[in-house]
Amino acid sequence: MTSSAEVTLNYLIIYTPKLGQREGSEHEKILFCYPPTISIGEQTNYVGLTEGYILCSKQFSPDQPCEAIHTQKTTIGILSPEDDIYMILSLNNPAGPASKDGKREYYEDEIDDLLVQKLLQQTYQTWILFNGTMNQTISRVGNNGGYEYLRKRLDAFLKPFVKMMPLDQLDLFTALGGIKFLPLDKNIYLTIFNYVNSAEVSFQTTLSTFRFGVLLYKDNLILSSLDQNETRLLYNYLVNQVKVGGQDNNTNGSLPLMALNVDNEPQWYTKGTSKRTGFLNTQDNVAKHNLPIIYLENGTKPTYMVIYEQKDTISLFLIDPSELEQLTLKELSSCLSSSFEFINPALEDGYNKKSYFDEQYKYIYFNQMNLAIKASIRSKGAELTKETIKMLNEIHSDFEKKLSSEVTIRTQSDRWIVAKKVDYREFYVIFDNKNINILEVTEEVKNLTSKYFKIDHV
Repeated sequence: MTSSAEVTLNYLIIYTPKLGQREGSEHEKILFCYPPTISIGEQTNYVGLTEGYILCSKQFSPDQPCEAIHTQKTTIGILSPEDDIYMILSLNNPAGPASKDGKREYYEDEIDDLLVQKLLQQTYQTWILFNGTMNQTISRVGNNGGYEYLRKRLDAFLKPFVKMMPLDQLDLFTALGGIKFLPLDKNIYLTIFNYVNSAEVSFQTTLSTFRFGVLLYKDNLILSSLDQNETRLLYNYLVNQVKVGGQDNNTNGSLPLMALNVDNEPQWYTKGTSKRTGFLNTQDNVAKHNLPIIYLENGTKPTYMVIYEQKDTISLFLIDPSELEQLTLKELSSCLSSSFEFINPALEDGYNKKSYFDEQYKYIYFNQMNLAIKASIRSKGAELTKETIKMLNEIHSDFEKKLSSEVTIRTQSDRWIVAKKVDYREFYVIFDNKNINILEVTEEVKNLTSKYFKIDHV
């Protein structure tokens, strides 16, 4: 594809069909819309069209809800994450340069439906992590004022989030949503576990709900006490949105940290420079009123989150709101500072080690069972051209639909792409050697998957 325009946001709308049922009041259905420049009349029209598509599709597929709409200029995803709550994400299709008469060619198949759904799910999951479900948010105030309260909270929370949607990274990494784990020597791992466990136990003598959450080194996960989905949400929030442990010291392109104001409303504030020592989500080591509350156990359990950063190590602890006032942040800071002073060099050494396999092959490996992802290529880089990104997305989509389990492709640029899915594991490898044939490629993939990843040939 040689487009002169990239994928851009058309609109994100959240609405409920429970409201605006009288003629002339249809605009009352809308709970959130971005960008705010879209008039209420246009918003209402978009919702009406979506409802029409949903109703029409039910006639042909009553058990399969409408999730995608394609037009010449846009690709639209629809998600109903809760009863009577709908989210619509419309993306502008990339287009070629304008001709002399002003017409453009739109690339209608460039945006993968699966990725649009992933963006919607990520948006909703980030919302639920910090707010609970939308219906729970309504019920806190009651139906009379609950919908207006939800509108205000959605507006305050989602506007900064939507601005940072990674529309320039609609690739396989986004589709997989994996977690990078830092491989460590067993003795180092046990030492770290002991440090974390000691900190947890020492504070639990007076604070019964105080507990360890996750531990990261740069963009790699080391430990987690949470379930798989909660770990994935917090990892994505910290690494991909707040961008803790980044390689640079600025926050350009990162989402500010979440906090609460004096009215218990969500607000975002800048993280500041990285590679420092201290609590990320407090302005100092004493203030606790602006710590974020996250909602665990499917959005039902409110819990305060305390994030401590020392150089490139980020530790996250959790505590029940009932015990927050008894937590002494200075004491916790002192405990963590002395612990991680000794293990940071070992973590840095493990992070900088590059395996022989990483040097020889361009690959992406994902294990759905533990969400572990390993890759020798980055989401942004020369290895992933637009042609390659599109092919990888299509292959993964076929895997998800169980249309295939092994694919070998030779691209227009004579690069080979081989992908395999065995049980819950997916493996993608790219060969740039133009002088090898399909038999050599097949044999090479068979050898390296059995040697490095214990994947049998399909």
